[in-house]
Amino acid sequence: MQLKRTHFLFSPITLLMVVFCFSFTTQVNALEELGILDPAGEMAGPGKRAIGWEWHYIDQNGKPGYMRKIAGDDSIASYSRSDGCEWTRTTRGFAPASIWNNCPSSGKSEVKFNDGVIWPLKVGQKFSYKVSGTSSFLSFNWSGRRNCEIPYRVRIKTVIGEYDSFKVVCSERWGTRTWWLSPEVGTAVAYRQKNSRDDLVLQEMTRIVQP
Repeated sequence: MQLKRTHFLFSPITLLMVVFCFSFTTQVNALEELGILDPAGEMAGPGKRAIGWEWHYIDQNGKPGYMRKIAGDDSIASYSRSDGCEWTRTTRGFAPASIWNNCPSSGKSEVKFNDGVIWPLKVGQKFSYKVSGTSSFLSFNWSGRRNCEIPYRVRIKTVIGEYDSFKVVCSERWGTRTWWLSPEVGTAVAYRQKNSRDDLVLQEMTRIVQP
């Protein structure tokens, strides 16, 4: 028996949509470590951020978002995110938030820098924070530590290009947070958060908006 050959005909508009969808899909979750770099070198702390500074990103589901500085100075600042989350934290590195709302929980904590050196970033550095507080998710007070280290410098691939970056990994009871900071850009170009339930948040920078 001869099988009937079926022809698929696409209009120019349909073809354009297929190409667009394929191109967009290939960019989602593009984060990849391409190779370890020479450990020599350092990165100074972030520069001043004016109110209105924005960090735009695409997440693990291909959804765009942003975070914006809404208040504060170079020591303590408040930020809002496009999904409604708002938080306040020290700008001294990678500290937990002292106040947060709609993230999706709300709460407050006392954060103290415990030990180590943060800036300038160098491979091999370690530092930690002590934190205690309350959360709308928990019916009791809690306390813990966030331990951070810089294991290596690495070249990474993101949705908008490749960057030499310092990898900063912070672990705590609730999970692990990782930042890739580019001296060229002056801030993180990618962020990943994985909690104890293996839920994943991945954000790759797409652009920075200066007020």
